[in-house]
Amino acid sequence: MICGKTKTGFAFSVDENCMNDMELVDILADDATDESFRMSKLLKKLLPTQRQALYDHVRVDGRVPVNAIIAEVGDIFAAMGSTGKNS
Repeated sequence: MICGKTKTGFAFSVDENCMNDMELVDILADDATDESFRMSKLLKKLLPTQRQALYDHVRVDGRVPVNAIIAEVGDIFAAMGSTGKNS
């Protein structure tokens, strides 16, 4: 399990095998033009039990800003790539 925190303090844990999953790669490589639709699929795969917690973490005035989610996911991938296992 790879654990870490985004720059805004969202604590996450991702199965280290997640990056060795072709379906996740398919989501990342999808040629859909709307990034928010791809992000939804990616979050279901990457954070299946923490997606709602992430949404609550970035929620502003009852809404979950897509740009905030994209930034958080960027932090998660950066942490996964730079720290390896970090428990």
